[in-house]
Amino acid sequence: MAQAQQALAAPKRRISPQLIKRLFNAPAFLYNKENLLVHSIEAFTLAGKALNDKNNKTRENIIGAIINQKVPKLYYCFGSWRLMKEAVFTYIARLYEEPYITVKCIHKAGRGKTHDFHFVFTKPDGIQETLVIELKFNAATISDAPQFVSPMKPSQYLSASYEEYYYATYLPRLAAEAGLPLPSLADYLKQIHANKPPCMKAYQDLYYQGCAGSSKYTGQPTAVNFYELAKQLSNESISTFIEKTDLQQELLSAYLRESQKEKRYMLYKTNAFHLQHHCVEDYTIESVTKNAKKFRYECSTKSGKKMSILLRWKNGNGIAFPAFQIS
Repeated sequence: MAQAQQALAAPKRRISPQLIKRLFNAPAFLYNKENLLVHSIEAFTLAGKALNDKNNKTRENIIGAIINQKVPKLYYCFGSWRLMKEAVFTYIARLYEEPYITVKCIHKAGRGKTHDFHFVFTKPDGIQETLVIELKFNAATISDAPQFVSPMKPSQYLSASYEEYYYATYLPRLAAEAGLPLPSLADYLKQIHANKPPCMKAYQDLYYQGCAGSSKYTGQPTAVNFYELAKQLSNESISTFIEKTDLQQELLSAYLRESQKEKRYMLYKTNAFHLQHHCVEDYTIESVTKNAKKFRYECSTKSGKKMSILLRWKNGNGIAFPAFQIS
């Protein structure tokens, strides 16, 4: 526990005007391919949805830099950084109650990963123990989080293929709206599970040109009409598909149990990190009700908890990356 005790003993002193000037002019430091600055700590305040992905990466990197002792000491003269360091190591003290010499943070986030970090603890006898950690922002409990997992290729857990259904029934209508060629079915099924599928580039460009919340917005009527039709067809396709399609609850339960079995949650809200984890019975789906109007399957688990399985597009309605959002 020596490292945690040292970490919590952060400098607390009266800051002179000269030090304040030095602090705000402190140079950035590179960590995990990101340049972090004093004001990067603002990623832990609420921000617009458009900045969420960027802020998620920054939050993960700040936590990793703190644990791995890569933050310049000068930064801890700034209250927000000092308090963040204290919050991180207070969480670690709750997470791991056995004696340890060092703790290391290994970043694991990315496509195909179901968690954000490995925290590796080295015990006094030299043996290492690794804990799997998932970070959630603006949530004190798992049920507060908008999702705890987002499985790719959702049709593998359904009785029919949503991707093939959308391609056959709705994509031709979207293509006709803008005079765009249909991609081949083979290319579509191969590429659609990505943020920027090459075969949908022309569709995606036009979609965001018509989306008022996008930096690529042009306001051109053709683009705006295309965007509105894409939203309409996405909603219609998901509702009608859910009405006629069943959730393969045993397959999805097995995936959830495997992906979540060792995970501990690092939940951040109101200047503190909260520790929580699910039990196995939370992931065993026992009953399913279709709520097609809200684009989801509503489930009850063996532990009696409710689970919402939303079918959605992650990067443009009807454009890219169909997935489940499970909460």
